[in-house]
Amino acid sequence: MASGFNIRVWESQETLVITCFGLAVVSCRYVGFAVVALLVEINSVFLHIRQILRMANMAASTLYRVNSMINLGTYVVFRINTLAWMTRWLVLNRDKVPLLAYTLGSVGMAIMTAMNIVLFCRLLRSDFLKSSTREAKKEKEM
Repeated sequence: MASGFNIRVWESQETLVITCFGLAVVSCRYVGFAVVALLVEINSVFLHIRQILRMANMAASTLYRVNSMINLGTYVVFRINTLAWMTRWLVLNRDKVPLLAYTLGSVGMAIMTAMNIVLFCRLLRSDFLKSSTREAKKEKEM
């Protein structure tokens, strides 16, 4: 059930992203904003490497740990900071942006921010907090 939910969320995210980038292309406006949005994809490289390493049963390897640390760093720099800057720009320039574009951008940023917070928490729990929760369970069993 969770995988079906993840697929639907991913599809809705992709639809939203295509709509926002489509607006930039069709209107020939906000191209710089769209280019900044592409910075988020830098982190996607490390998210994909992480997934490949997990599929290869290398989650306990040093390479996986190094990738996890780089992944977390690029997540903060290229996802969280970029989305924060984009939200700030949108708020500061709301009087210069047409209502449709502002609404689309605001809804898109709200959805992307919520999804990225959830993903960040899942990454932290999965890659960095898993050993401490296992130790706590072992202590309770004793």
